[in-house]
Amino acid sequence: MSYTSRRLRLRAQLKRQGAGGTEPSGQDACHCEDSPATDRGEMWRAPMSRRDPRTSWRLAGPLAALLIAAADMTQAAPLRACASDVDFPPFVLTSTSGFAGGTQNTGLAVNVLQRALRRAGREPAIVERLPWRRCQETVAYGQRDIIIDVPTRELDNKRFLATEAYADVHHLYFYSLKRYPKGPPLRSLADLKHHMVCGLLGSHLDAFGIDAEHQDTGSKNERSAIIKVDQGRCDVFIEVREVVDSLSAHDAELRDLFNTPTIRRANLPGETPAGLHFAFSRALPDAPALQRAFNATIRDLIRNNEMKRMTP
Repeated sequence: MSYTSRRLRLRAQLKRQGAGGTEPSGQDACHCEDSPATDRGEMWRAPMSRRDPRTSWRLAGPLAALLIAAADMTQAAPLRACASDVDFPPFVLTSTSGFAGGTQNTGLAVNVLQRALRRAGREPAIVERLPWRRCQETVAYGQRDIIIDVPTRELDNKRFLATEAYADVHHLYFYSLKRYPKGPPLRSLADLKHHMVCGLLGSHLDAFGIDAEHQDTGSKNERSAIIKVDQGRCDVFIEVREVVDSLSAHDAELRDLFNTPTIRRANLPGETPAGLHFAFSRALPDAPALQRAFNATIRDLIRNNEMKRMTP
């Protein structure tokens, strides 16, 4: 068929289509502007469906890298830990060092804290000293991450995720021979209810079953509390034996005060040792992983007898 004949035939088919005839097909089909394949919307969408996957990767790659970097920065950010603002040697205390006489928080608890964080691949924590209740509340609400030195009797599993005890402490009490010349006035813990009991600022003497009216927790240090006992303003002063031993080893004046001829000490009757724990905020996303890392570190330090070497 000649070129002219083919053109005439095509025109005839187009006329029949316009008059309601069948749509052309095959070689004779018309691919005109109104065809669905070339609709304006399809012209915009079609290139997207045919986009090279490598192009999408180039767009997603920088965003993914930014998200990973942000996650790494969050993971590496130093945690915030807090302890009581009252020194608790040898576990947490403020020491003076350096030419300028700067202070830093140190002690066995701080050493264990930083060792465990290093084992977990974390930066050293920022350690702050706060009033005890404020420390607990800020960790409970996620404003800080870790509480240092929570006694076993104060653990609250609903609010915190606690580690195993890294140390055990024992309580003793001081009394005055002038008031009790026949010897220790306590035969059981129940006897505390009948005495005025001194404790340091922030002490939780109610854990021993002592009513608020029989508590004096206004002493800022051991010296103040011992003086109250010697003057008869308190019947007994409860303190941790390990704290007394540490202070006696490093402070000659306090050692002499503890050994004043009119002052005596005795173990708190019927009391079992109390553990010291770290407690994580439940708002901390990786608290369970940190708990496992801390527990593993604590077990290793105890098994290898390293706690004593880490105690200042």
